[in-house]
Amino acid sequence: MISSRVVHRCPRVVARTRICHQPIFRPRFSSTEATKTSSPSAVGAGVVSFAAGLGAGWVLYRNGKHDEGRPSLADAQLPTTATPDLNELGISDKIAYTKPPTLDDVTRQLNEHAFTVRGAPGGVDRYDGAQLASNNPCEDAFIHGSFSPPFGPGADASKWMAWAVFDGHCGWQLSSLLKTQLMPFVRRSLADVKSANGHGVSDEALQQALKKSFTTIDDALVKSAKAIMESDLPFAEKARQLEPAYAGACALLTIFDPQSRKLHVASSGDCRAVLGQQTADGKWETKALSEDCTGATPSEIERIKAQFPDEPDVVAGGRVWGLQPSRTLGDGMWKWTSELKQNLRHHFNGLSLPSHVRYRNYKNGPYVTAEPLVTTTQLPDSNEGRPSFLILATDGLWDTMTSEQAVDLVGKWYDRQRKGLSNAEPEKPAAGFGPVVLGWKKQCRYEECKATFNDGNAAVHLMRNGLGGADEEMVRGALAFRYPNSRDIRDDITVQVVFFDPGH
Repeated sequence: MISSRVVHRCPRVVARTRICHQPIFRPRFSSTEATKTSSPSAVGAGVVSFAAGLGAGWVLYRNGKHDEGRPSLADAQLPTTATPDLNELGISDKIAYTKPPTLDDVTRQLNEHAFTVRGAPGGVDRYDGAQLASNNPCEDAFIHGSFSPPFGPGADASKWMAWAVFDGHCGWQLSSLLKTQLMPFVRRSLADVKSANGHGVSDEALQQALKKSFTTIDDALVKSAKAIMESDLPFAEKARQLEPAYAGACALLTIFDPQSRKLHVASSGDCRAVLGQQTADGKWETKALSEDCTGATPSEIERIKAQFPDEPDVVAGGRVWGLQPSRTLGDGMWKWTSELKQNLRHHFNGLSLPSHVRYRNYKNGPYVTAEPLVTTTQLPDSNEGRPSFLILATDGLWDTMTSEQAVDLVGKWYDRQRKGLSNAEPEKPAAGFGPVVLGWKKQCRYEECKATFNDGNAAVHLMRNGLGGADEEMVRGALAFRYPNSRDIRDDITVQVVFFDPGH
């Protein structure tokens, strides 16, 4: 998301302010606000480039005239194509618009990146996943899979499982990098953990290892900037190595130890994990496994203000110098010194964030940290026969529904699946919902009266209901808007739903 995370380009469902005589407010699901203006040096460079190009053209022309042995451009082996016939476009005085998505198109789009995995090791019955982009390219990313037990496994030890979602902002570069780079750091950190007196690894030691993996990879990205700039690497390589730290990402990682049946959740930012558990009376209860870490979270506000007691403006309007999440990976512009940031802006195309015009009292960070909050949760023994499931998702889903609503939707979906009602009709007729409104007045939001249960994938089920559910015209309308206009009403959405084996 370049993104709703920084108040400089378009905050997520918060006011957007442009510098003009009268502020114009426009809600947008983004977290950063970044604009660039051409500097005199850039203009000068453009003039020099144009002049150089003109000179080069004259040389080619001159050589072509006087060097008969030199092949001309016409003789070069370049790909060719026939001249397009514009008559095929016809003659008209009316606009032919592209068609909005049909109901079948909606289902195809919601399922485009959907998946279901069955037979996963270690007490996992199945898990579903799905992703719906609003940005182009999508700034969310995710991973899922198994890995070898980190603590001296025996011959019969089951593999551990991991699921993660990454919510990028100021670009997709960091969330994309974390798909392949985070787990190696996690495994390395876990491998360094020592057992306590031969009695196994404590929850506290494992939690510290997860924290270390997040901060270590972040330090490798952010604290290396000065060394990269001063290295002998070619400029293009320097640019590629600096680029991920210009972007930022909220990260949520869940690992599952099948032997202890414990879930360990590490979260930096506002992705969220919740657990749904069925009680003895058949109802579903919701348990939070993570806490949103933003400039609106009371505990985060207290922590940051205690860290910067002489900077009263550091947290305002639910943001840390304009940045919505208070714990992130990357986001070097909130972690580097002013001197380093200026050098990066002048020589390596660094972002002009946070806005000096808007945040004049900004000093030197780091104002945000990559250290995650980590929780450990014991799942019921499979012999108890109590179903439970995990939902982890980027905030694109949580913008549309609460944790309790998500658990209720998946719980009802699960009950219907067990009864063979996967293609059940919605709870209320898919008509009579009134006119569709999407914009400043109303964004995509789940309403219980519009709940529908027509999808065989639990993650797709959540996404559809968050976009309007049984109100099919609302869902079509939400998907009719394409980037960048879609950003005003919905964010990138990534969801994974994990069902644990309830036993018999």
